[in-house]
Amino acid sequence: MVRVGILGASGYGGAELLRLLKGHPGVELVGFSSRKYEGKALSAAWPQLWDERLFLPQEEVVGRAEVVFLALPNGLAMGLVPEILRAGKRAIDLSGDFRLPPEVYEAWYGIPHKSPGLYQEAVYGLPELHRAELREARLVANPGCYVTAATLALAPLAAEGVLKGAFVVGLSGVSGAGREGEGTFFAEVNENLKPYKVGGTHRHIPEMELNLGRLLAQGHTPRTHGARGEVRLSFTPHLVPMIRGILVTAEAEVEGAWDQGKLDALYRGFYAGEPFVRVLEDLPQTKGTLGSNRADLKPLYEGRTGRVLVFAALDNLVKGMAGQAVQNLNLMLGFPEDTALPKEGLWP
Repeated sequence: MVRVGILGASGYGGAELLRLLKGHPGVELVGFSSRKYEGKALSAAWPQLWDERLFLPQEEVVGRAEVVFLALPNGLAMGLVPEILRAGKRAIDLSGDFRLPPEVYEAWYGIPHKSPGLYQEAVYGLPELHRAELREARLVANPGCYVTAATLALAPLAAEGVLKGAFVVGLSGVSGAGREGEGTFFAEVNENLKPYKVGGTHRHIPEMELNLGRLLAQGHTPRTHGARGEVRLSFTPHLVPMIRGILVTAEAEVEGAWDQGKLDALYRGFYAGEPFVRVLEDLPQTKGTLGSNRADLKPLYEGRTGRVLVFAALDNLVKGMAGQAVQNLNLMLGFPEDTALPKEGLWP
């Protein structure tokens, strides 16, 4: 049994990690921390979980674990990961701290990077693209929900070398803002739909562009720190009155002549054998992925205009966060990739 611990276990991502890891047959959950709940029972933060253990100090969790999940706000993991790695442990970071080159991170997140040298060691944690690298990783930069959905939606076109750009519209449930997310009061969210961080200001844009640029330059199995091309995206996110789920609609600017048959063949070939990506005949919907680690995709050729559209749905807290982190853990430790991860969702 591999000993694992969670830092930041009182956020939504931490709760999903707890739920998934408690059912993992190959690991022992040896501790979890939260500054807010330290010394209190797990049920004080999460009444849905049946566990009488207490939240531990952060240092004690790190000391006990062989692999540490960091489900912390942006800017905190970069100060903790160096010591975790020096102690011979491995780390999976769910924040944005190691997803981007340090200078890009600082420009978009507005946080000085405390450990810029570790970026070159971090492996980007999207298994469908970086599976081989992840098996040997000491530090994984786990991507979030919008980026996962947009990247999976457009990856086949980028790897084929035909993607020139895209206009991406994202719809997210309120849990994507976190447990203390601003502007997520029931009275403000219920029966309301609103765009936010528009006009090229959302900090996940450079991460999407970096992912697709790697595919343009390297093809289907890019390396995190390999060559990358240039692609520009427009991204407009919206907050919708539901608890969880991501739906992305990407209008892709592509080279060459396309039709539905050609699109379907490309996407089904690209994702053939993937345990958690399903290419659908029908349009995806968020509830179809609820509680699962699956991403549902549908490429569509719009004959009247000649446009290529791609739709993607996933659960923002599972495939868009904690489930993907466990998927990365499985690869790092040599377990079957789908261990402890649900492929089917909850309905209704």
